[in-house]
Amino acid sequence: METVVSTADNQGAWTIACDDSCPVVRFLAHLVTKADSRKTFRIVGRDDSAEHSRELICELNSTPWSLLLIDSDGERYQGPEAIPFILKNLPSGRLAAVAYTLPGTMWITRQLYMCVSHNRRKFAKSISSPIKARA
Repeated sequence: METVVSTADNQGAWTIACDDSCPVVRFLAHLVTKADSRKTFRIVGRDDSAEHSRELICELNSTPWSLLLIDSDGERYQGPEAIPFILKNLPSGRLAAVAYTLPGTMWITRQLYMCVSHNRRKFAKSISSPIKARA
């Protein structure tokens, strides 16, 4: 299983703590890492062993979401509320962030995100079952 790798340290960086045990979340974290050419984000996954990272994962576990975003001032955004902040800080994401100004966009995002977050353990099991069967 591929894990999410922390990006380079950046003083003004945003930190993304995510449940990378879910293949959907892991894939989306991978996309953010690839698009983050300015190294704006530090991504923390379940296997990150740093003490502060483990604290963030514990905090993430206490939420219904699979994503926690923390800015340089310590402000926290969970789940779908974090997505516009992530998008507008990616070089190619500003246009997509504008979509969040359209009425109903955040509602749709919340519904889809809630579906993924609530079912992320099922996604992880369904992906790992065929892999185990092949072994």
